[in-house]
Parts: sequence; C-alpha cells; structure tokens
Amino acid sequence: MVKIDCSNLINEMKKRGITFHEIAFLLGKEDSAITAKAEGKTDWMYEEAVAVRNALFPDCELEYLFRQKNTHEA
Repeated sequence: MVKIDCSNLINEMKKRGITFHEIAFLLGKEDSAITAKAEGKTDWMYEEAVAVRNALFPDCELEYLFRQKNTHEA
C-alpha cells in the first residue's frame, strides 16, 4: 500500500482559503472523512484525488498535491 503525504495539499488549501468542508462537499463525504484522509489515517482513492485537483487546484500537478511518502523499512 502506498502512503500519501498531503502536506502540499494542506499548504495549497491554506494559501487559497479552501477548507476540508469544501473538499468534503465536492466529494460527497463527511468532513471527518476528508480530515482522516489528509492525516493519512485512511487512503485517498485515485478518482478522489483527481477530482480535488481538477476542481480546486487545476494549476497544480497531482503528484505535487498527493506525494508518495518516503518510508524506510528496517
């Protein structure tokens, strides 16, 4: 399973004044579901990430907003 780092997404949200509530409304989800995704507690579906990027961040690369986390296995 690939883990996603949403720090760039969150930074862009802050810059543009976009809230988790707006993303939740866009995707037809509860606010808490989007917060859990942004915190890495639950996974983003590819279609959700694309919808968020297309609707709210069309000038950003998908890979920038939803970066793969660097994980090191021991």
